[in-house]
Amino acid sequence: MSAMTGAEVAVRVGVVRRPAGLLKNAVLFSVLLLAGSWFSMAQAEPADTLVIGADLAEIVDQLQATPRLVGRDDSSHFPAAIARLPSVGYLRQLSTEGILSLKPQRVLISDAARPAIVVRQLEAVGLQVNTVARGKSINDIPRKIEQVAAVMGRQAQAAALIAEQQVLATRLAALPPLNGPKALFIFNRTGMTPLVMGRDTEANSALEQAGISNSARFKAYKQVAGESMVALAPDFVIISKAGLEALGGEDNLWKLGGLALTPAGRAKRLVQVDDQALLNLGPRTAAAMLQLRQDAGALFP
Repeated sequence: MSAMTGAEVAVRVGVVRRPAGLLKNAVLFSVLLLAGSWFSMAQAEPADTLVIGADLAEIVDQLQATPRLVGRDDSSHFPAAIARLPSVGYLRQLSTEGILSLKPQRVLISDAARPAIVVRQLEAVGLQVNTVARGKSINDIPRKIEQVAAVMGRQAQAAALIAEQQVLATRLAALPPLNGPKALFIFNRTGMTPLVMGRDTEANSALEQAGISNSARFKAYKQVAGESMVALAPDFVIISKAGLEALGGEDNLWKLGGLALTPAGRAKRLVQVDDQALLNLGPRTAAAMLQLRQDAGALFP
């Protein structure tokens, strides 16, 4: 059999050679088509939604729907694209006037928002109000993602995010509890007195889900110092990076009343966390709990 020419091979395998000019035109047409599709999608999805609740804002961002937002509340400041949006104020001190000033067509709002009368007033003026329950554990996060995706029209993106959350939750559940050592969870911000987080707090719930015991036996949170701190006898301290910076660094942490006399203080055992990621039951929470459990375990090999 005689050898085929290049042209014959091209025909046999279905390759068609185009002049360079036609190829350039085809590429340009494809680029313009993609740009037109993007522009059409942007036009079809105007910025019309106000999000209230850090967990919901982070979910919106993970679903690639941040361009749909007109604003946020003060608790929602991650990631940077969310933080750049105008704010309507603190989650638990909302005003109807502040919300309406951004002219949203709908509001995606956490059930933790207050006062409740604001939600009723928004509904009364005809706004679409979508309330999402905060939940109590990382097992509630997939449900929240589904709800947010339905509101934002991002069901396709939600599937991968939910799968990721389920994998992280499974990994966390597979870890054995940190038996023995007890943690002291300190909440602190600039200009405030450090508080120890006790039972019935979001911090305690995070500790339980991470398999860590809380040294504080009291309910809610309070200032603790001196003999009361010594009596708690924590084996290690958990504090946010921002909280530690507000204290002026780790050296000042151990100067808190009585803490230096505890097992944690004597050994200077410390775990730093991102408390918003850890506590808000958003898309970063399961990973933050897993990291907390691993960091705490590393203190007690």
